[in-house]
Amino acid sequence: MAEQSKVKAKNLINTLVLLLIVGMIVHYIFGNLSKSSSIILSFVGLGAVIFVHEFGHFITGKLSGVSIEAFAIGFGPVVIGFKKCENYLRFRIFPTILQKENDPEEDGLLCIKVPIKCKAGETEYQLRIFPIGGFVKLLGQEDVGADKPSDNPRSFVNVAIWKRIVTVSAGVVMNVLMAAILFVVVFTVGIKMSPAIIGDCLPGYPAAKAGLKAGDEILEINGKAGPDFRGVMIAAAFSGKDEAVNLKVKQTDGSIKDFSVKAKNMPRRGFKGFGILPGSTLTIAKVENPKALLEKTGLKAGDVLAAVNGEKIEHFWQYSDKMKNVFKPAAELTFHRAGQSEPVAFEDKLEYVGYIEYEDGGDFVPAQICGLIPRLKIITIEKSDVNEILHIGDVIVQAGDTANPTYEELRKETIASLGEELSMVVLRDNETVNVAVTPRKASDGRAIIGIGVGLDVDSTVTAAADMNSPVFSDLPRGAEIVSVAGEKVNNYFDIAAALEKHRGKTVKIAYHSIICDGGIRLPVPSSGELLAMRALSLYDIPFKPLTKLYRAAGLTGALKMGTRKTVEFIAQTYMTIKGLIVGEVSPKSLMGPVGMIAASSKIIGDKDYMQYLHFMGIISACLAVMNFLPLPILDGGLIVLLIIEKIKGSPVHIKIQEGLTYVGLAIIGLLFILITYNDIVRVFFSR
Repeated sequence: MAEQSKVKAKNLINTLVLLLIVGMIVHYIFGNLSKSSSIILSFVGLGAVIFVHEFGHFITGKLSGVSIEAFAIGFGPVVIGFKKCENYLRFRIFPTILQKENDPEEDGLLCIKVPIKCKAGETEYQLRIFPIGGFVKLLGQEDVGADKPSDNPRSFVNVAIWKRIVTVSAGVVMNVLMAAILFVVVFTVGIKMSPAIIGDCLPGYPAAKAGLKAGDEILEINGKAGPDFRGVMIAAAFSGKDEAVNLKVKQTDGSIKDFSVKAKNMPRRGFKGFGILPGSTLTIAKVENPKALLEKTGLKAGDVLAAVNGEKIEHFWQYSDKMKNVFKPAAELTFHRAGQSEPVAFEDKLEYVGYIEYEDGGDFVPAQICGLIPRLKIITIEKSDVNEILHIGDVIVQAGDTANPTYEELRKETIASLGEELSMVVLRDNETVNVAVTPRKASDGRAIIGIGVGLDVDSTVTAAADMNSPVFSDLPRGAEIVSVAGEKVNNYFDIAAALEKHRGKTVKIAYHSIICDGGIRLPVPSSGELLAMRALSLYDIPFKPLTKLYRAAGLTGALKMGTRKTVEFIAQTYMTIKGLIVGEVSPKSLMGPVGMIAASSKIIGDKDYMQYLHFMGIISACLAVMNFLPLPILDGGLIVLLIIEKIKGSPVHIKIQEGLTYVGLAIIGLLFILITYNDIVRVFFSR
């Protein structure tokens, strides 16, 4: 009686949980009918990728003579399972939720037996309630711990090792094949992707140093024609140490030139690169909150940028060039709007930041105007607790022992104070404020305060000057520039304008400081750039990415393009894993099941089905790589154990196998929780 009561209580709890889950699903579907079809298709796509993986294990297991107890798509309670029995098919609905007291074969909310002439099978095929995974249950193979010893010749542990290796690796092989097939289909029909056209070159990085410019189109990489932008990134990332990558480039004037570029490590990106950004169009992209965009900027999706500061442009690279030459508080942008004769004017307010993204311990090029280095000010705050101490707009006048620090000096003070209190003095609303912050280690290993800094160009105070030049030997740190060539100046915009007017001449710069007043004589270059800083838009205007249709000329071309794309994504996945291990890539950049469903739902909602197939191909390639990692509980880890068994002539000790399995399960579990948490935050709370 006690045992029967336990079964009834368990069935009641399971029923309530089931009703709750089903109720939540039904409520969401009817409350979001427009999105439901996209989400369902997303689950179908993810389920297909998993099905193909598990089918690889299933079919090779069957061919290898292994007895297969269950083939399941999804995790959690079984929704429906069917199995061939002697002369009938048995269907069980929710068999793991509702259990019979005396007959497990009759478990379930409903058990249906359909008479049919057939022999009894050994495998139950199951669809489980959460279709974001799947598994094949081989006889003798345990979900957790070591495989069970067995006298059954069809047990997994008793078949030949090479057959076990083939069975385990088949899932990875099937995912690679699926990715390749999907990419072949995609390139047969055609898909829009980011072309190998440079949207911008980061100053100080290899591409800019080699002479590449915004608008240049890369035609060939090491003799291979027709790359897309991702292909360029992969070529840079996987180039050897000090190995030059040969590029054939069509420049904006139509000329074709050869370049030899050596990639270098990109800070906080986890891989090597040339220092280039993908191209964009001049058209405002669709955004999730168009009302907010309109209120903030007056712009709408579909508006086309036509002029910068009154100068007409036709390409995004021209916009990039214009913005590099702007040194004003704001840029006047003019947009054309469909169905409207009058242009839309927008004042894009600008902040100014360092000329390049600096690496700790790397070369430092100070942001300056003819050797004069402005003070730093806070333009972004990335940590909520820092927001209680520092404010956007604060000018940094002291950090640790350094007065009016440059960017390099602020980095040194931050690194030296890692985990300890760093005293600072900031200028806020024309008053000095003493504060203290504690630098912490970021996910990429860098010491950070949690702020983004720009340049205080609204004043004329110098943080420092080019001390390698004797011209500035008499200029005190923190001096305030009063005039240039006799002209009064109120900010660095005035300083730049005055210097520009006196190109090729030597001008007197008068300054004031708490130490003394004085002046220096500064020779102004007759040519070249006076500025070493770049403009940063406060509005982050959402321009539509530049795309190009990639379609193969026949089946052979599609096979070649599909194979190349499969290799690229496999390589990129390994590159990401390496970045995670060495701490150069943050786990926040990863995407789990929730993120995959959200991303694919959006693609389906846009009715871009080639992009959907392309995305499924990416997931299939990534799943192949992840499963092949030599970690316990994954296919790659099991293959390692089988190879060891082959070499030593006996299985790895059961206790060691179990220990490794639990360690692997803990690692995968923690990573899954972290990635899912990041997915939820990104999908539901980052808007």
